[in-house]
Amino acid sequence: MIKKSTYPIVDISIRNVARSVGVAASTLLAAATSIVVGRVVDVLASGAPGVGTPLSLALVLAVASVAATVLLGEWVPTWLGVRRFLDSAVACARNILAAPQRAFARREKGHFVNVLMNSTDTYGTLLYAGASVRIPGAVLALVGTVAITALIDPLMAALIVVYAPVLWLALRLPTRSLAELERDILPVQDAWLGESKRIVENKRAVNAAGAEGYFSARYRDRSEAFLCTVTRYRFLELLISNLPALLSCALAAAMMGVAAWRCVLGAAGVGQVLVAYSLAQLVQAPLTAIAQRVAQVRGNIPHVERLREVAAAAAEPSGFEALSTMGSGDPAARVDGTLWATPARDEDGKRLWAGEFEVRPGELVVVKGANGSGKSRLLDFLRGLSDPADLDGQAALSLEALHAAYLTYPVPVFPGNLAYNLLGAAADPEAARVLDLGDLTERAITDQPLNLSLGERQKLGLLRALSRPEPVVLLDEPLANLDAGVRARLCDHLAGLRGRKTVVAIMHSGELDAAADRIYEVRDGRLSRVK
Repeated sequence: MIKKSTYPIVDISIRNVARSVGVAASTLLAAATSIVVGRVVDVLASGAPGVGTPLSLALVLAVASVAATVLLGEWVPTWLGVRRFLDSAVACARNILAAPQRAFARREKGHFVNVLMNSTDTYGTLLYAGASVRIPGAVLALVGTVAITALIDPLMAALIVVYAPVLWLALRLPTRSLAELERDILPVQDAWLGESKRIVENKRAVNAAGAEGYFSARYRDRSEAFLCTVTRYRFLELLISNLPALLSCALAAAMMGVAAWRCVLGAAGVGQVLVAYSLAQLVQAPLTAIAQRVAQVRGNIPHVERLREVAAAAAEPSGFEALSTMGSGDPAARVDGTLWATPARDEDGKRLWAGEFEVRPGELVVVKGANGSGKSRLLDFLRGLSDPADLDGQAALSLEALHAAYLTYPVPVFPGNLAYNLLGAAADPEAARVLDLGDLTERAITDQPLNLSLGERQKLGLLRALSRPEPVVLLDEPLANLDAGVRARLCDHLAGLRGRKTVVAIMHSGELDAAADRIYEVRDGRLSRVK
C-alpha cells in the first residue's frame, strides 16, 4: 500500500506557506491601492489640498501590486508546479522501469505514456501547486480582503460573506460532474494515445502490409470516442470558468449600492463607491480561484491515483526474490516444472513445456525447439522478466542469472553513436573483432528501421550483451541475420567463454552443439536434456 505522502496533494511546508502569503500579497496590495485611490477621489471632490501624498502612495502601491501579481502570484507557483512536474516525471519513469514485468503487463503502453506525460504534468502544475500554494493563497487573500472591507463598511463585508456560499453552490454541480468525467476520460485517452503510438512505431510495417486503411479506421474510432468525452469535459471547464464572472456583477452592484447609500446619508465620501467596486472585483479573484482550483483538484485526483499505482507497482515484489540463490556451489539456474503462457491451467490455457532444466556456473548451454515452444519465455524467466506464477513447479535462480546480460528481441536502438548504444559499457575488443562492425563505430545511429540493417542490429545487440561485465549471458538466437563468417567466429568466441562466463543460447542450428556442455530441446511439450 502506497501512502498518501507519495505524490502529496497538500504539502504544508514553511516554503509553501511563504509562497501562499506571496500569492495573497498581490490581492491585498491591490485592495490597499483601491482604498488610497478612493481617498484621492475624496480629496479631489472636497477641493482640499494635499492630494500629492495619497496619489504618490497609490502609485507606489499599484506598482508593488503589479510586481507581486507577476512574481509572487504567478511566477512562483508556476515555477513550483513545473519543478514538481519534472521531478514527478523522473520519479514515474524510474518506477515504470523498476516495476516487475507482470505489473507492467497489466496495462497497455498507452496507459503508461499517458501517466508519464499527462498525469505528471497535471499533478505538478494543477494539483500540487494548486492545493499547496494557490488555494491557500486565495483563502488568505479572501480573508484579508474581507477584513479590509469590514474596516471600511461591515455591511459590504457581510455581502461578501453571503456571496461566497452562493458562488460555491452554483459551482457544486459542474465541479462534481467534472470530477466524475475525469475518471471516464482517462481510459479513453489511454486507448487514443496507445493507437497513436502504435501507428508511429509501426509505420513501415503498416505501409508494407498495405494496412493503411485498417489503421486509419481504428485511429478514427479511438479519436471519435476521445473527442466526445473531451467535448463534455471542456464544456464543464468553460462553465466553471465563466459562471463566477457572471455572478460577480451582482456582488459589485450590491456593494456599490451600499456605498452609494452611505454617500447619500453623508456617512462616506464618493470615493467609497469606487472602493466598493474595486473590492468587489478584487474579492472575486480569490473566490473564483478557490472554486476553480478546488474543482481542478477534485477532477484530477485520478491522475494522482495513477501515479501512486505506478509507485505501488515499483514497490511490488517480482516474486523472483524467493527464487534467488547465493551459494557458491549452487547452480546458476534450475527450473523443474511446467511453464504456462496463460493464467489458465486447464485445457483452455496454453502450456509451453514441462520438464527439468539446469545450468551450472561456467557452462555453455544450448536450448532448441520449434518456434512458439517457449524457449524465449524460458530466458525471460531466468532473467526475472516474467511472472514466477507462470511456473507450476520449483525454481532456483542465482542473482547472476537474474541480472544477466541479455540479447533479446527486438534489439533496442537509441539515437546516438555506438558508444551510447552500449548503455554505459565499454566495447569488448574481442567481441568487436569477432562481429566485424564495419563503419558502425563511426556512424550516427538512429532508431529508424532503415538506418541499420537486421544484421547490423543483431551485431549491436550482441556487442552490447557480450561487453557487459555480468558473469551470465542469455542469448536469444545469436546467429540470426549474420553471414557465415561472422557466425563461425561467434560460435568459436562463445565456446571460448566456457569456464569464464555462463552462457545460455537459443539455437535453431547445430553450430554450437559440439562445444555445448548441455543441450536441451523442447519436443511435444516436453523440455528434455539431449546432451
